[in-house]
Amino acid sequence: MKYIRLGNSGTLVSAIALGTMTFGERNAWKLGGVPVEEASKMVGRAYDAGINLFDTADVYDGGRAEEILGEAVKPFRDEVVLATKVRGKTGTGINDQGLSRYHIARAIKESLRRLGTDRVDLYQFHGWDSITPVEESIDAMQALIDEGLVIYPGISNFSAWQMAATQSLATARGYSHYVSAQMNYSLLNRDIEHEVLPYLSYAQMSLLVWSPLQGGLLSGKYTDLNSPPRGTRLGDTGRVFPYFEKEQYPAILEKINAIAREQGVTAAQISLAWLINRGSIVLIGARTREQLEDNLNAVNVNLTPEQVKELDEVSAQRVMYPNWMIQNQNNDRKATV
Repeated sequence: MKYIRLGNSGTLVSAIALGTMTFGERNAWKLGGVPVEEASKMVGRAYDAGINLFDTADVYDGGRAEEILGEAVKPFRDEVVLATKVRGKTGTGINDQGLSRYHIARAIKESLRRLGTDRVDLYQFHGWDSITPVEESIDAMQALIDEGLVIYPGISNFSAWQMAATQSLATARGYSHYVSAQMNYSLLNRDIEHEVLPYLSYAQMSLLVWSPLQGGLLSGKYTDLNSPPRGTRLGDTGRVFPYFEKEQYPAILEKINAIAREQGVTAAQISLAWLINRGSIVLIGARTREQLEDNLNAVNVNLTPEQVKELDEVSAQRVMYPNWMIQNQNNDRKATV
């Protein structure tokens, strides 16, 4: 396993992390339905493989994913970084969602109870709350840190300006640095390269990638999106999440498969290795142990510079500003310093 710093902290986390959106017998979102016994075996196998970052959320399968993960990591709880999130709807009440001090104070208690732990190592805002002032949210987060209930704060699914507002206000108040942002990123969706990734680099924040295989589309199991096989997410639900560039899919998949043949590995491993190569922390979420084993091996794939270039070019999306404009701005700036 490879390890990298979590943001600007001194904590090291595995380049591959295990996500738990597939955990839970209720299978509320039709994304997995992995029962407790099988999920526990997956967690144990991931730990044996060197994974020390495990991610969940209070809304995954109505909280059941937190319960399953908490029980599974008990034998090695203090050797792993346990991450969860707050923002989504957790009850029927009007205030059972959002990033208000009221909801955060209640949500952390429930997450700690379900996880069976005395702290959350990485507590993440699960999305922007346009109702609650960001000052209230970061005040509530810092109170949890001061109380020892949270070690590091993080964010998820924010735009670049929302990240900047959160981080700058936290810095101005002398609060803890937000160490990470969890976003969708893959060869099929590179939108965050326009503004989010440059901001993360500037702010010294780690990128945690959710759905790195874009709902399984980059695993190589789909050859025709109009006739997906049964037993797959698309085949069983008839929908694909998250968003992706449909027009680019055939060419991207063809290139992934070609490089996979060159390397003697699977398409999924190539797709994950491209992200790892870019310094991302990749959250894998398997439905079977076979999928888990396949994804774990991505850390051993060493893409050549030429292969990286080919993947970059085939998946390149529209850039917001022409390269010559950015270059000219940089040159103008240098000339004045």
